[in-house]
Amino acid sequence: MDIYVDILMMENILMNYLILWLTSVTVKVRTGRIKMLSASIIGALYALLIFFPGYRILYSTIMKVLLSFLIIIIAFTPQRLKEFIKQLSVFYLISFILGGAVFGLFYFTNIGTVTASGIFLIKGIPFSVLAGAGLVTFIIIRACLVPLYNYLERKSLYHSFTIRVGDRSAGAVGLLDTGNELYDPITNYPVIVVQYSAVKELLHERIREIFEQNHEDDLDNIYNGFKEANWVSRLRLIPFNSLGKEKGMLLGFKADRVTIGDKCLEEVIVAVYSKPLSENGEYVALLNPELIK
Repeated sequence: MDIYVDILMMENILMNYLILWLTSVTVKVRTGRIKMLSASIIGALYALLIFFPGYRILYSTIMKVLLSFLIIIIAFTPQRLKEFIKQLSVFYLISFILGGAVFGLFYFTNIGTVTASGIFLIKGIPFSVLAGAGLVTFIIIRACLVPLYNYLERKSLYHSFTIRVGDRSAGAVGLLDTGNELYDPITNYPVIVVQYSAVKELLHERIREIFEQNHEDDLDNIYNGFKEANWVSRLRLIPFNSLGKEKGMLLGFKADRVTIGDKCLEEVIVAVYSKPLSENGEYVALLNPELIK
């Protein structure tokens, strides 16, 4: 059976580009078309080496893995190892899905095959088969892979933590929020925004009344409440411009200790928010990124 190098080259470029595009959509990484095309061409050129006996050693497993590394680096230029691993993992997964879709459609369309040096080649894949396989892969990714990836990515932002004040402690789950750039204006300590229900048991009864009676804007009442609780030295007022309110003020306190994972932090301010922070209750706090570094 005859093999046309130009057709084989074009088919490989199209498939490689489709895989890279689907990878970028899944991991939500922005990259240039030229970069993805360049990576696709390199992958296609590699596929042609099978026809040159002197280069067949390059078809070892380690060389294929190194090629995939090179393709990801050229296409996406990841800045961190974590990004690289995510992109590479999704790249492999989409390759398997698309490959399975192509072979499935190929089986039903009865197109001929070529076997060379143990490598199974499909000769002359019609554009309709490639487009159909791409559509099937896209549907699978949108329906299954993207929701799963988003869920796992969101879960990686959740962190369990414990707040300790005196002999009392409260544990909760917080979301690492890149939008939380709150710092105490006096000490410049980072701020954790925690909903009232999560820290209620830490607070003196007099301070609870402030939140339960919606007196967070009554400075006299706040001062008197903290004074009765002997918490004046802990009292903090944190200005903010979010949470649906501009130029607002969050009432907070200085915790003795906050433990996040294996990190024990003493220079942390807890700002209390009276309303739920999560609609589904998955988290009850917004963590300042400074606390996770």
